[in-house]
Amino acid sequence: MNQLPAKSIQARLAFLIGALVLTAAITALIGIVNAAKFQQQLAQVENYAATLQQNADARSDLLKAQIALKNTFITEEYRAQDYGDYAWYSQRFDEYLYMQSLRGKPVADLKTQNDLYKTQSNDFFTEIDAVQSGESTLEDDEVNAILAQMNLDEIDPNAQQMEKGMQQLYTLDLQSMRAEIAAIEERTRLNLFVGQLAMLALAALIIWSAYEMMHISRPLENLTGAIVAFENKTYQPELLSSDEKRPDELGELARAVGGMAVSITESNRLKEQFLQAAQRFVPSQYLEFLEKDSITSVKLGDHVSAEMAVMFSDIRGFTSMSEKMTAKENFDFVNEYLKLVSPIIQKHDGFIVKFLGDGMMAIFPYGVNDAVQAGIEKSQLVQQFNQTLKTRGLPPISVGIGVHTGPMMVGMIGEEMRMQGDAFSDNVNLTSRIEGLNKFYGTSMIISEDTLRQLPQTLKMRSLGKAVVKGRAGPLGMYEVYEGLPAEMVALKESTRPGFERGIQLFAAGKFAEAGSLFSKVLEQDHTDKTAKVYIEYCAEMLDRPLPAGWDGAIVMDSK
Repeated sequence: MNQLPAKSIQARLAFLIGALVLTAAITALIGIVNAAKFQQQLAQVENYAATLQQNADARSDLLKAQIALKNTFITEEYRAQDYGDYAWYSQRFDEYLYMQSLRGKPVADLKTQNDLYKTQSNDFFTEIDAVQSGESTLEDDEVNAILAQMNLDEIDPNAQQMEKGMQQLYTLDLQSMRAEIAAIEERTRLNLFVGQLAMLALAALIIWSAYEMMHISRPLENLTGAIVAFENKTYQPELLSSDEKRPDELGELARAVGGMAVSITESNRLKEQFLQAAQRFVPSQYLEFLEKDSITSVKLGDHVSAEMAVMFSDIRGFTSMSEKMTAKENFDFVNEYLKLVSPIIQKHDGFIVKFLGDGMMAIFPYGVNDAVQAGIEKSQLVQQFNQTLKTRGLPPISVGIGVHTGPMMVGMIGEEMRMQGDAFSDNVNLTSRIEGLNKFYGTSMIISEDTLRQLPQTLKMRSLGKAVVKGRAGPLGMYEVYEGLPAEMVALKESTRPGFERGIQLFAAGKFAEAGSLFSKVLEQDHTDKTAKVYIEYCAEMLDRPLPAGWDGAIVMDSK
């Protein structure tokens, strides 16, 4: 069947269905015709059987008529009854011959013989009547002898001829019935042969149907598998390579699906490239935060309002450092640094809202601990980066990190043709001010008092007192987190922390001399503690002034 000429599936199925219907119709028609013919032949056989029975009955009637005729002179006591029997059976035989003549049977000779037989019988009975009426001059013995001789010489030979004629009719009817039975047997054999041919034809058509179904179902299964593979992103062109060679509709479909798959795969590849490229500008975490499935769903004005932690950070002293670099060196250095520290934000479930030159602004929507831990790890990573810079002959860098928490709105700003993510809130501006205080205090990481309240664990930190930042009227409690610094610096800050925090308390109480003494002792132990030096300078300055009204120890910052 593989060598069949290429045709469309529709044409092959139409031909197959037509062949099945035609074969079934011809088989049914032959069956109906044969059944009718068989019924007709059976009726003919029944007719022949009835004819044979009639022949047998007629021969019996003829025989009974002969017996009745003989009994008239054998038993004188029953001559009247015997004559009646003879008349009855003779009449039945006459009726048989009449019916056979109507059917066109060759009974002319029989009728002639029967007429002669009836004439002889009438003469016979006439002689008997003459004896009984006394008209005959013969004696009974003589009459019986004459009658017996008449039976032997005339009646019996004629009856035998009639019997032969009846036998011939019987033989003709029997031959006709046997011929009809033989025809039935022949038709039965022919019907059996035709039935076998029909079964073979139907079997061949069924086998062909099964082949066609397999020939259709297999590529359909391949197409289904290819589509499932395409959905699972595991599609390979080899899945449909064999089906694409088919010359029928399934081949066209396979080629169309293959072409579509290649086109969509290429489209998806380009889309994936686009999305990967888009994530560089709008990170996937930011899309998830905005509850968008892709960047194409983002619209101007999309935003989320909630209480979140925000982080600002930048490189301390980078301006003076960059003056010694070319523009390209500056560009490469900043990108190297940002590529190093940015993954830490994502690691702690945050996302970068925007880059600010050598710094960044990041949001942590799921908890302040994420932001603080990211800041600590960033500080530690900068220490490792400094080792790399040392091998290049470059000075080490330090970073300033500020973390604050509070209600804010994060979303898309700009205009339809140019938009970007940003965060808006007084708390965002406040975090920027807090990060800027690192330069003032000489610290690496500062968190607000609001952030500290929400931290689930105790960190290596110390209070920096209170400050009033630019743009904010009230004082803000601040804390230095130094857990991410080098171990020796952490050890020094841990050892001086009690005296430092006691000095903060005395400073807030207006006891500047005592506070300055404690800060001096801290500075003696850790000469790099710029914050202690700042407070020493403030204590000396405040000793020459009257204590301001409402003093709470907050330092007012005149710059950002």
